[in-house]
Amino acid sequence: MSSKQDQSQQSEKESSQVKKDSTVALPMFDLQEAIAFVLKIHEEALETAAMPGVAKGTGYSTPTSTPFYRRIVAARLFGLISSTGAALTTRAKDYFKPDSEDAKAKALVNAVNGIPHYAELVEKNAGKRLNVELIANGIEKTFNLTSVCSSICAKAFAESIKFAGMLASDGTVSLTGPKLESQPKPNGSDETQPAQQEAATPDIQKHTLYLSKDKARKLEISGPIEITRAEYDRICKWIEVALMVADNPEKKEVSQ
Repeated sequence: MSSKQDQSQQSEKESSQVKKDSTVALPMFDLQEAIAFVLKIHEEALETAAMPGVAKGTGYSTPTSTPFYRRIVAARLFGLISSTGAALTTRAKDYFKPDSEDAKAKALVNAVNGIPHYAELVEKNAGKRLNVELIANGIEKTFNLTSVCSSICAKAFAESIKFAGMLASDGTVSLTGPKLESQPKPNGSDETQPAQQEAATPDIQKHTLYLSKDKARKLEISGPIEITRAEYDRICKWIEVALMVADNPEKKEVSQ
């Protein structure tokens, strides 16, 4: 009897030591991907749909599809959709339809810090250059994950804090994210200074796209004259997330 109990305990111990190749404790997709996924839910009016409908509407065959399930988990961990369905949270609405200049930035920072382990990692690495390999090793040990899974989670963390503006250009981690560039200007300030600064940089050019015939609506971007294909693809993805697309904005404005 004692021998059988010992064998059972040993079996349970070995089972508990088996590393997992997936987790619901940490996102396996980064914040930018989660936001793009939630935007699709919003655009397709799937917020009140059952999970099979949400899956189909976002391009997946079933709710049990691994890519779909992991995106749902990530969106919930980041606090972008409800814990039981696909309804957008206040945080998601603050990002997609901000009512103040800093609402969007705050939503991203809060999405990161809303995940306890993310918040711990940010605090631990604040002011230091991020080492994704060390982050992966820590995740593997803390959550008993395989090296592949922990690496995915670590990269998702790194990309998430980068998207939230919490990773400086030199690779150091920031607690608070970016400061607002658009601040109230004192009376008598030189309004032409930003334009002069842009003009002083030879490879930066401003581009304007007029969205309406009367030129009342326009989109302006400022950037390098030449970009790589990878940078172009990233810009296209950013536009999909940053801009809200309405079927007929002109009619919508009139009806309001």
